[in-house]
Amino acid sequence: MSIEKINNVVSTYFEENPNEKWIPAKKIMKSLIQEGVFTKDVKNGLPLRKVLRKLDAENQLDKIPLLHAERVHENTYWYFVKEGEKYESDQTINPITKKERGAFHIKNSDEFYLVNLCNQVLNKKASRKHTFDNLLGNMHKKGKGRTKLPLAAYYEDLKLAIDFKGKKVDSEAREEQLRIYGLRKKEVLDRKKIKYLIINFTDFECDDNQKLIRNEAQDLSVLKQVLKNYH
Repeated sequence: MSIEKINNVVSTYFEENPNEKWIPAKKIMKSLIQEGVFTKDVKNGLPLRKVLRKLDAENQLDKIPLLHAERVHENTYWYFVKEGEKYESDQTINPITKKERGAFHIKNSDEFYLVNLCNQVLNKKASRKHTFDNLLGNMHKKGKGRTKLPLAAYYEDLKLAIDFKGKKVDSEAREEQLRIYGLRKKEVLDRKKIKYLIINFTDFECDDNQKLIRNEAQDLSVLKQVLKNYH
């Protein structure tokens, strides 16, 4: 299987169809067959989907730079997106759940507070809870679907991603999972040539419940030192 040939076919398609911003991956099956990547089509793009699923399982989706994986619950929909364009989902957005409504309280979190301060120090606005299509957690227990691993903050212009650590977790298993995910994030971000910075909550003054005291002047001073090489 030639990933290079797939990339060439995708690039050629967008060159020959300049008005197209993105397409379902199955749309280029005919071209892939003509180029000898596959011998025939089965079930409307299944041979290509198998290749993409294998790359996904191996955390290697970045080998196809124009690929976009749209993950909806346990399903993944594959698209190719023209360089410089962004995929705009046409999937129906379901009403938010009770758990998701609780996420609105995120603005009161220590992480949200610290990212605000990072924005001040860097004079940039972070993409919060930023995800990449090929940065994924472990396979779900039922063996279907994987959740994108969020980064606390991502500064695209600086090629800088930030996460926070240092608060106690509820179990050793969760602590080990976070350690593995941290290594996975570094590996994927290294391949993308993105700097990965982990900031420890213990660098800041906290109360007995591990909540930040939020002495803004002092916290800014800490972050200026931590971020001195990034602005």
